[in-house]
Amino acid sequence: MTRRTGLRKRLAVATGLTALVAAGTVAFGAAPASAGENCASGYHCVFYLGIDDSARHSYFNTDSDFRNDTFNQLTGRAGGGQTVHNNVVSVSNSSSGGYESHYYTGVGTDWEGFIFCVNPGRTVDYLKDAHQDRASSLRVRGTTSVDCY
Repeated sequence: MTRRTGLRKRLAVATGLTALVAAGTVAFGAAPASAGENCASGYHCVFYLGIDDSARHSYFNTDSDFRNDTFNQLTGRAGGGQTVHNNVVSVSNSSSGGYESHYYTGVGTDWEGFIFCVNPGRTVDYLKDAHQDRASSLRVRGTTSVDCY
């Protein structure tokens, strides 16, 4: 093998490895945030009515009691300043770590009365009637086998 041929082979291998590394970065890079509508990245949001026409409250972590929370964002819209407890009609999950939003009727850490859950990146504008105005707490969980919105 001549010196020139050996150099070309090494260059071809280096180019191929560079391409593989670049492709691997795209395929295995950090997962992008899942964006739910009208909800900042990393948050689990609840709405007094629809997601585009009512006040919002955003949660970053689990909250075991909505009784002392109010719809404190977009307060010029319907429901601004109202208590979140038993007043959730729409929801959005913009989890940045793949976390599901699980909603319950109970307060405290006993997690009684599971109502529904929302997958990352999903928005439910007007929940089913049976799920509206019932949420009293939120548990942020990793991926589960529960069938969510």
